[in-house]
Amino acid sequence: MSLSGEQLKALARQGAAQRYQELQAELAALTATFPELARGGKRGKATSSGSSPANRRRRSMNAAQRKEVSERMTRYWASRRAEKAAGGGAAGKGKGKGRRRKAAKKAVEAKKAE
Repeated sequence: MSLSGEQLKALARQGAAQRYQELQAELAALTATFPELARGGKRGKATSSGSSPANRRRRSMNAAQRKEVSERMTRYWASRRAEKAAGGGAAGKGKGKGRRRKAAKKAVEAKKAE
């Protein structure tokens, strides 16, 4: 007994519809037993504090706030550079990330001087 492609698709569609109905009935039974599942699976009390984290939007900064942050970070990095130049902090001790690069640069400059 051989079925055509169209007949196979029709049977598959019927099977899928039957399985869909079974899953719907199972879902209804589960939500009747565990009502919190219908609310997204949150345990305990439902949160009524307003918007959920998925619905929150990050506030954008206005021009004055951006300028204040820019000035603050400029001061921060200036103090970091001053501390590094004075030899303080972890960057002044031991191996730094730019150590090889600086050594290579010195070698190139020495070759140019010859």
